[in-house]
Amino acid sequence: MIGHEPAEAWLRRALRTDRLAHAYLITGPRSVGKRTFALEIAQAVNCLAPEVDDRPDRTCQQCRLIERGVHPDVRVVKRAPERRMIAMRASGSPREYADNVEFIQADAQLRPVMGRRKVYLIVYAEELAEDAGNRLLKTLEEPPPFVLFLLTAIERGGVLPTIASRCQELRLQPAPRGQLATALEDLGVESERALQLAALAGGRQGWAVNAARDPALFEQQRVFAQQLVEALRGSRVDRLVRARALSERWYGHPDTVRETLRVWMSWWRDVLLVQLGLLNRIVHLEGSERDALRSAAANVSHGSAREAAAAIQQTLADLDTNVNARLALDLLLLRLPALR
Repeated sequence: MIGHEPAEAWLRRALRTDRLAHAYLITGPRSVGKRTFALEIAQAVNCLAPEVDDRPDRTCQQCRLIERGVHPDVRVVKRAPERRMIAMRASGSPREYADNVEFIQADAQLRPVMGRRKVYLIVYAEELAEDAGNRLLKTLEEPPPFVLFLLTAIERGGVLPTIASRCQELRLQPAPRGQLATALEDLGVESERALQLAALAGGRQGWAVNAARDPALFEQQRVFAQQLVEALRGSRVDRLVRARALSERWYGHPDTVRETLRVWMSWWRDVLLVQLGLLNRIVHLEGSERDALRSAAANVSHGSAREAAAAIQQTLADLDTNVNARLALDLLLLRLPALR
């Protein structure tokens, strides 16, 4: 929980006063720590520590079972890989996916097996199918006193209005770069590497921590940036071929496409920094990559660079509203400025 002091303070107050609501919607950008915070709440309400201020202690049996994902009273629900939405009925998937809305309705009526509260964590609640959301509504409105619902979403507006209106919202914000770098150093990451990861993360605590553990994520960012440079230097046909590849990947691996576009948006932000004479603030790039930024900064107007970043941001938003992925990506690649 890096950079989420306000959320942590809220949890402390709620535990001391025993005034937790029955349903919360935790919102914020991807990889900012929404699921981590939800599981911390689940640990806190079931922790065995005698002092409230010590919860969650992360060492008791309850906390350890929740951390391992095997606590009988804490269920994580998310979309099955073969489906586009969180369904009403089970699809025969593993435990994590099979806890569908129909299961929740029946299970919520049973008292906890070993904890104080039964917790249902619905990851990416914007992926709830409409029929599943409507079926969930009655349980969400009047759950038994021992039931707590935790939903995560990028934006409140992406969740079915009937579901969102029954939840109190907790908004998580990205962490400042300096704070994120310091936290990574505290985890044992070398100082220069911590600065690079913090710069690439864009405040996303989850991504930064995962990248510190898995160097492949850092290298993946460089590959995505190189693909953008190649597209900007290519012909219109080259761009359309690349757009088709991205659109095909979207239907099987949407998070990879999201991350690709996020890197592209960050690359144009770096171009703007170079145009403002702030190249020294870009700590995550090496020689050839800096040369590409200098070239773009010299050959593309400041306004065009801003429009390119805005177009990528808009495409990201459009893709999450179920537009035609092929058309959206075709238009994006054709609109981006050309580089010699």
